[in-house]
Amino acid sequence: TVTQTTTIKAIAGAPGYTTSAVASATYTIQVATPTFSVPAGTYSQPRSVALGDTTSGATIYYTTDGSTPTTSSAAYTGAIAVTQTTTIKAMAANPGMANSTVATATYTLQAATPTFSPPAGSYLLPQLVSISDSSPGVTIYYTTDGSTPTTSSPQYTGPILVVLTTTIKAIAVAPGWSQSPVGSATYRGLLGL
Repeated sequence: TVTQTTTIKAIAGAPGYTTSAVASATYTIQVATPTFSVPAGTYSQPRSVALGDTTSGATIYYTTDGSTPTTSSAAYTGAIAVTQTTTIKAMAANPGMANSTVATATYTLQAATPTFSPPAGSYLLPQLVSISDSSPGVTIYYTTDGSTPTTSSPQYTGPILVVLTTTIKAIAVAPGWSQSPVGSATYRGLLGL
C-alpha cells in the first residue's frame, strides 16, 4: 500500500534473457482539501467556523487576510470566530504527502433589516415607534420624510413620536459589516391624515 508520495522502479529478468529496461511510476499522494463547517455566504449574525480535513494526521494552515496560506501561516487549533466580513483560506499538509489545494470561503456579515414596534398600520392615537435590529453592535439611522436613510441621517436613540401619517425608513450599520437593507413602515394617523 502506498501511503505517501512514492516512486516505484522495477526491472524484470529471467535466465537467458536480457534484463528489461527500468520501469518507473511515481504516485503522488495529496492531502485532502480542507472543509468548512459553515457554508460561505451572507449572514446577519457572527459565525463560528470549524475547519476539518479527512486526511489522518494532516495539519491545517489558514489565513483570514485574503493571502494564500502556507505551512508558515497560522496552524488551525480551534473554531474561528467570524465577527466581520472575512475570507478564510485554508490548506492542509502532512509529511510525505503533497499539500492540499487551497479551500476558500467568504463570509459576508450584513446587518439585519431594522424592525418597527408597533407594526405599520392605521392608528387612532399617536404612537411611540421603536426601531430595533437583531444584529449585534449596530447603529440605526432613520428618516421620517420618505427619503432613503444614510449614515448622515438622524441616529436612532429612542422611540419616535408619530402623530400624523408618517413613513419611517431605517438602516443599520456596523464596522466591518455590510449595511442592512432599508426597513420601512408607514403609520396612518386617523385623527389627522
